[in-house]
Amino acid sequence: MQIETQGFLPQIPEEQPEQVNITDVGIAVDVGTTTVAVKIWSLSSKKCLSVIAEKNLQSRYGCDIIRRISFATRPPLTGSSAVVETGESALHYAIISQLERMFAHALALAAQKTMRGIQLNVSKIVITGNTTMLSFVCAFPVEGLAAAPFTPVSHFGFTASWDKVRSGKINEKCSNLDLPTPEILQLFAASSVDSDTPVYFPPCVGAFIGADTVCAMLSAGFPSPESNENSCWDTPVQTPLLLADIGTNTEIALFIPKTEEQPAKILCTSAAAGPAFEAANISCGMSSVDGAIEKIEYKNGKLCCSVIGGGNAKGICGSGLVSAGSTFLKNNFIDKSGVIRKNVSKLGDGSVCIQLTPAVYLSQQDIRNLQLAKSAVYTGLRYMLERSPFLPLFCIAGGFGSHLDIEDSCAIGLIPDELKNCCVPLGNAALAGASAMLFSKALRKKAMEIKKHSIQINLAAVPEFQERYMNSIDFN
Repeated sequence: MQIETQGFLPQIPEEQPEQVNITDVGIAVDVGTTTVAVKIWSLSSKKCLSVIAEKNLQSRYGCDIIRRISFATRPPLTGSSAVVETGESALHYAIISQLERMFAHALALAAQKTMRGIQLNVSKIVITGNTTMLSFVCAFPVEGLAAAPFTPVSHFGFTASWDKVRSGKINEKCSNLDLPTPEILQLFAASSVDSDTPVYFPPCVGAFIGADTVCAMLSAGFPSPESNENSCWDTPVQTPLLLADIGTNTEIALFIPKTEEQPAKILCTSAAAGPAFEAANISCGMSSVDGAIEKIEYKNGKLCCSVIGGGNAKGICGSGLVSAGSTFLKNNFIDKSGVIRKNVSKLGDGSVCIQLTPAVYLSQQDIRNLQLAKSAVYTGLRYMLERSPFLPLFCIAGGFGSHLDIEDSCAIGLIPDELKNCCVPLGNAALAGASAMLFSKALRKKAMEIKKHSIQINLAAVPEFQERYMNSIDFN
């Protein structure tokens, strides 16, 4: 059985069909550090009815995981209204309120696609994301994620009612939430989702290898090491599979097939790339939406920018940043250390930049942020590549990876050259895996098996990692 979706998805095992009505729908959610995506599925036709994505509103408390954990663990602050609010409460209610609004919007779009005015019934929800994001959704303390040995309160892989999720009462012993404000209570009262709707959270491997990576592994066709077989392959998997979800926290997984000498295994690691690929810490950065520069070329002595949706450029997105780095390097605008050498403009504070359009520029600091991000990803990929018995199939997950130019990525030293000709873009593989779990209990079981057999590697504890990281900061 195959469900209609964008990107690659393994076949869903045949199971005893559930009794569902034509109005029954399921919601798949990917809570990313930067972006939240929601997909509505018809449980009867197995077709996608709507999909929406928004910037994660938690970003007001920090652009990356480290800053949000720091905010969550700070002492309570007293605002002008004399209400004491913990960081944990602020982060939990921010994402829950956003999900409530997104559910209502996505369901309204889905109803329009079916029969105007129809009342859809949400029967089940699957929420995936990295370990920290799921901890915020469930109102679990994150102190254990702030320092070694980096131990989360939960590895997830459980089901809870929507009411317990949004009220932070999954585990009341470890919840330290403030009471919700009247505005939030009003939002709950008008919820598009019944309070007893079951919400499944896929398992996380560890502190920095989340449920989103496990879902992406399912989408990429990772077998369970117990069997070395996967339903989307006719025979046992013989090719190593390397998966990378490139983003603020880049998660990398490597499936190594079994041999006569050793059993199959899955190695996992993560690289803290920071928000540059999401363009969150770039002067004129923006999401991959209309108005964003997505590609830059140098033609006839001038820079030419391709803008999403056409029209005037409003900013630059992550793929445009990688393209800019490659173009600047090839045409000697910057040297290998990243220093701007050509086409230099000056900003009001006297710092240098390269003007892309009258309204959009890249500063010297922007280029430095690109270098730091690409070095983290490259070092992680290189480390895993060296542990593969031979060249793997390279699966690139995530919205950023889907728009990535492989030539440009190799040119700046983001992706190792060896992987240039074996890349498969998966799109939002985490959301695809979460979607598949709406229809299959067998895939939920397989996710638990993958989690059980995955070996997490902390790159920060690898002796040579820091040296390799520093050596990779320069452009190729």
